[in-house]
Amino acid sequence: MKDKLKAWLVDYFKTIQLPTRRKKINIQQVENYLIRNKLKDPIRYQSENGYRYFVQIMNELTDEGMVSPVKKSPLNGRRPSLHSEWWLEKASFENQWSDMQVLAVSDELNLTKYRQHPEWQSDVEWQHIQSIYTFLKQKERFNWVTREERSFQLFGEEKFLSNAGATLLQRLQLSLDNLKARVYGEPFAFWPAPNGDIRNAKSVLIVENQSFYHTCRLLMNSGKDIIGIHPDLLIYGEGKKIEKSFNFLHDITSSHDLTIYYAGDIDPEGWGIYVRLKDSYPTANIQLAMPIYEALLNKNLTNKTDTNQNENMTYLNQVLLEIEQQGRSDLAAKIQQLWEKKLRVPQEVLSLDTIHA
Repeated sequence: MKDKLKAWLVDYFKTIQLPTRRKKINIQQVENYLIRNKLKDPIRYQSENGYRYFVQIMNELTDEGMVSPVKKSPLNGRRPSLHSEWWLEKASFENQWSDMQVLAVSDELNLTKYRQHPEWQSDVEWQHIQSIYTFLKQKERFNWVTREERSFQLFGEEKFLSNAGATLLQRLQLSLDNLKARVYGEPFAFWPAPNGDIRNAKSVLIVENQSFYHTCRLLMNSGKDIIGIHPDLLIYGEGKKIEKSFNFLHDITSSHDLTIYYAGDIDPEGWGIYVRLKDSYPTANIQLAMPIYEALLNKNLTNKTDTNQNENMTYLNQVLLEIEQQGRSDLAAKIQQLWEKKLRVPQEVLSLDTIHA
């Protein structure tokens, strides 16, 4: 029985060993696993004094360096006694890739981290590395493409570089730029000013909601300003989507001196979108479209804030500070009152019928 128990136990330990650190195990749970899942005969285990064999096996595995008792853990109260908790040492791995393999790609790739972590070395990982190496050797032949296109070309899976492939690049100390791949901004709906030149736009207005976007679009087409703002380009932010699609702006305009006005609902979600947008793109000149917010507040039309909105005071405080720095403490006070009363002002209060009313 002992040899069979030890073989089962070693196999079990190998399945739960961690590659980077040792793991704490409960000795009673380990014994129960052997009896119920492997031997499947508790009566035989008791009649043949299986516990005595179990103690011998744990001592042998201690001598072999696979486990060690947690000295401060209590004893299990049986004879012979065992500590109730043990350390299962981290798994030991041997290098799977030869020195010749590593040397063959070392002119383009740094495999230092793989040498430090032999547990990462697998046949599949090596195939991926070879694909990257082959690409890098003839990199000049290829154009810049999207991350998904390059991912499919190299690995046959368009989402690989956005998932497991990101870890692969990190281990190789490479970036998407090394693969001539980019994450392009997600397209958003936009509208240029009449007779305007998008590539040379100087001012942009981003609005949160679709209905107000169409209102602004119609005002632009008629040659009118948008409550004191004359944007060269109007963008439909589509709520939170603008936080991910903002980079697309650089694909449609070449100007490096853009003034970007943002107008959203006066509510926690609207302030959150604005603050996160500024924080995510600190080099962009993004500011509140103050005339539009003033017009929203002047309508004195409110409804209750949705209970699902994230009422993050940090967002509110950043907005209030920016408004006060522009000398509009009066507007800041109104916005804070609405927040405290859990009231909001949606952009829809401004329409072609009400803007100039």
